[in-house]
Amino acid sequence: MGLEEEISEWQKLPGPLQHQFYDHAIREAERRIEFLRRLREKLEGLRNELVFEHVGQGDWEGLRVGVVDGSCPPAPDVRLGGTYALFCSSYKIFEGEELVDEGYRSGMLFVTNITPSTTAKGVLRLLMTRLERKSALDALERGAEWLIIDGSFFGFRYRCRRVEDVEVTWYEVGEGGEVEEHTATGEDIIEELFRATREILKKESVAIIKRARTRALDGHLVEEKWDLIEESGGRLLGAVMTSLIDKAILSIIMPEGRYFLYDSLFNRPGEFHFYSVLAGLCERWIEDRLENGEPLDFSELYALSKERVRHREKRENIPPRLFATYYPILMEQVRRGFFKASQEAPSCCFEMHVDRPLEEILPYLMGFNNEDTGHPFPLDLVDEDVRLPRRFTREFVEEVEAQVLRKADVELTRDYFQFLNPQKKWLY
Repeated sequence: MGLEEEISEWQKLPGPLQHQFYDHAIREAERRIEFLRRLREKLEGLRNELVFEHVGQGDWEGLRVGVVDGSCPPAPDVRLGGTYALFCSSYKIFEGEELVDEGYRSGMLFVTNITPSTTAKGVLRLLMTRLERKSALDALERGAEWLIIDGSFFGFRYRCRRVEDVEVTWYEVGEGGEVEEHTATGEDIIEELFRATREILKKESVAIIKRARTRALDGHLVEEKWDLIEESGGRLLGAVMTSLIDKAILSIIMPEGRYFLYDSLFNRPGEFHFYSVLAGLCERWIEDRLENGEPLDFSELYALSKERVRHREKRENIPPRLFATYYPILMEQVRRGFFKASQEAPSCCFEMHVDRPLEEILPYLMGFNNEDTGHPFPLDLVDEDVRLPRRFTREFVEEVEAQVLRKADVELTRDYFQFLNPQKKWLY
């Protein structure tokens, strides 16, 4: 028997629809080609304007570097009268390419069903970050000369607003290996996180931001071409901006073995935040100004963007006294940039304190690098090591149930499971 000829999904459509969608594909390809042509022109202009510094070879083979990451399964388990959520963290210390030490921490959060799910998730992420900070300090105590953490130093700040007023109890493994019970308010957890992060910032440390979404380069293009935008009544805004995030732009135009710092383009380390927000709101701002017959003044657009950033940070970062301390650090002391380890790898975003010796750690980040991701290889290794499986929380709760059934009053346990919290296993 001969093999049946495979029929494509396209061939399953009626003939007229096949032809129509073929025409759509041709027209869309033409539009994409024109978009790429215009994009090339914008990127070439940026390539000639940005400063890409060369990363020296450096002697990093003997450098003792600690890398830290944490994990929590994305699906808590809702049973036994509430929500169970697990989290963990780990540090690994490398001397050159050799792993010489490692440590692990784990924790469990249980919140009742009356706690809003958004609050529970916010607390969980903060507790995981708190555990990561503990692992980072562990690595420093174990002799790490440099520290690499996963995520922005103050990236946790956007989860603070929902949890300040709650009080939670959780369990984690202490330094002696015993499970310890902790109770704290959301405000206490937030304050501890800020203290630990500031302590880490004072050490030789660098943060790797895997999913950086900033668009400061488009904001810069808007400023550079503002006369053209203004003269066209905003019609040429699309011709000026790339509509790409900075990570994508720099992955395309940055040469191998180079790095770029935002403070080489802007006046101070944190100013890229203003330009990123500016890129996101300028189109609507221009439309509103034109509708109201008001002039297109770039200084007003910049001032609005600056105020938006300050308002966002002040709103999210509670209590106010922490904002007063942390915001100047974010604006003046934490610099951000990108490096590109190899031609095939995407650019990698990083943060560090302005006073830390960039030339000491960059050769390590570039030399001991995962070509598939562009991240430092040890960070990808610890990320894979601590990643809790998606359904692990369900298996954990099933083990709790089994232990309860073996040790508790059987009739009461059965009634509790059956009537108060039926065993419907769902994820959210």
